[in-house]
Order: sequence, then C-alpha cells, then structure tokens
Amino acid sequence: MIKLASVGRVVAGAALVGSSLAVVNIGAAHAIDCSQSFPDRDTNSVLWTDGAAPYHTGPAGQCGVIANRSGHANIYCYKHNEFGNLWYYAKDTSSGTKGWVWSGNVASTAGGPHAHC
Repeated sequence: MIKLASVGRVVAGAALVGSSLAVVNIGAAHAIDCSQSFPDRDTNSVLWTDGAAPYHTGPAGQCGVIANRSGHANIYCYKHNEFGNLWYYAKDTSSGTKGWVWSGNVASTAGGPHAHC
C-alpha cells in the first residue's frame, strides 16, 4: 500500500519540475534586440573600462562583439536591458568604435547625470 505522504511528495515534485520547464521555455522564446544604436544624448559623460572590454552590437552579452577596447569612452546614453543589467552605449575615444558596454566592465564614470536611451 502506498502511503499518502509519498504520493504527496511525488505530486509536489512533478509540479516543481513542470513549473521549472515552463520558465525555461519562456526564457528560450524571448528574442533579444541586438541592433540598437542611439545618438549622443549625453555630451558631458565619460567612462573608463576595467581592462579590455567588449563593445557589443546590443545591450546584452548574447549580442555580437564589435571590438574589445580599453580606456576612455564618451557615454552616449544608458539603459537597463530586459534582464535588469545596466549597459552604456558609448564611443571609444581612441578608435571611434561605438557599441554597448556592460556596466560590470566599467571601472568608473564621470559627468552626468547620464541620459537614458
């Protein structure tokens, strides 16, 4: 004879697995826009990267890398992506490369207040 407590644990476990799969499916179906660019909305703000930082085509790690740059850049604007991560759209001052830099690769910023994209 099966104990009622054992059946309850099996049902609860199945419900947990089913809800986890639903979350994965929703995330997998979400498309990321990697083609975002903006004009210079923030003429007085700059950033310094923490070593060589990738400049992305959009504000997400899944977007392509344009180039790796280190040093000083002019901040055009900032935004939080759909995952809540802060990104800066910036132009590297030595090469002119424009792209998205994740805030985790930024050592410091100056000027502002920064303009929202």
